[in-house]
Amino acid sequence: MISLDSVIADTSALIGIDSQNPGPLEGKCAEWVGNRLTDAGLSPARMPVAEGRDNVVARVPGDPAAPRLVLLGHMDTVPVGEGWTHPPFGAAIADGRLYGRGACDMKAGLALAINLLDALTTGGRPPRGDVVLVATVDEEAPDMAGAHRLVESGFLRPDDQVLALEPTGMRLRIAQMGLRWLTLRVHGRMAHAGRAHLGIDANHLTAKVVDRLKTVFAALPYEDPVLGRPRFTCGVFRGGVATNVVPPSCEARLDVRIVPPMTPKQAQALVERVAAGVVAEHPGARYEIEPLGAERPPVRAADDAPIVRGIRTAYQTHTGQPVPVGGADGHEAYTDASMVAALTGSTSCTVFGPGATDQAHTADEYVPLADLDLGAHILWTLVENW
Repeated sequence: MISLDSVIADTSALIGIDSQNPGPLEGKCAEWVGNRLTDAGLSPARMPVAEGRDNVVARVPGDPAAPRLVLLGHMDTVPVGEGWTHPPFGAAIADGRLYGRGACDMKAGLALAINLLDALTTGGRPPRGDVVLVATVDEEAPDMAGAHRLVESGFLRPDDQVLALEPTGMRLRIAQMGLRWLTLRVHGRMAHAGRAHLGIDANHLTAKVVDRLKTVFAALPYEDPVLGRPRFTCGVFRGGVATNVVPPSCEARLDVRIVPPMTPKQAQALVERVAAGVVAEHPGARYEIEPLGAERPPVRAADDAPIVRGIRTAYQTHTGQPVPVGGADGHEAYTDASMVAALTGSTSCTVFGPGATDQAHTADEYVPLADLDLGAHILWTLVENW
């Protein structure tokens, strides 16, 4: 069995390691994970991704004829930000919650995976199939370089059953919204604000594009029974020189979330059409759009995939209830498992883990200790029933 006390201790230790991305990144975290796995009697290996950034891979061997269970856990976190009342690296426990940056996203899930391998190693009985942990880098960045390197390395097999232990509120995330990030730059003409008619206000044009995109995406006729409707957000808006100067340029970073049958290319083409239409209304202006990061199409696991059936059975065993699917479980948040599915075409990649997506990337991020307890039982039963 998996020790809950050990999971809590390892989650706390991981929270105490600053692995912000951008920031210190994952070096110290990868070293800690490697040492922890070595202490458990395993032989972890490094998979180089970039200078000073390695995925960490470990395996408990089982029946080579059975599909492997591949657990994914990323080591990086988003920046700390402001507004904390608990120390972001303090791993404080209060009211049944463990607080800190990365508590739910996703050092708790990583700790669960580590302790599963530890328990299997010391248990004296090999699992029915290989159980593999890949601790990845760069999940929180646009390129998701760790997941890309994992696929490019040829390490994965067609029948691998892939599980990212990301925060889902202990709900099964069987489907994943697609995502395209885009950078929009609009170029106008600088002029004195007192003679504004001689200039072209790039801020104004960019705002018109963003406003029109909000309307266009809200009117799209697509709605998925699990994922819901497409969503559009302008997350960054920068422009202007001074208060009394007509802005000559403006940059906006756009977040487009899509559902089937849309593709990232279709989403980008739609943004292009809207931007072109607005800019055409203002002779002398121009625009450019650049993709930001990797394409992330919508993906879905098969209902009959062993990993999906296994989680459903294990959850029912320990709660007496069917595992919840859909709703507020973070189908909007792209994961390493989603990227593996997108790059390989696998329908055996899914997401299930402790903590709620609503708490990820927030001040006073936390993971409920009850989720760690339930997660430990479900993971153990998943492997026992493999």
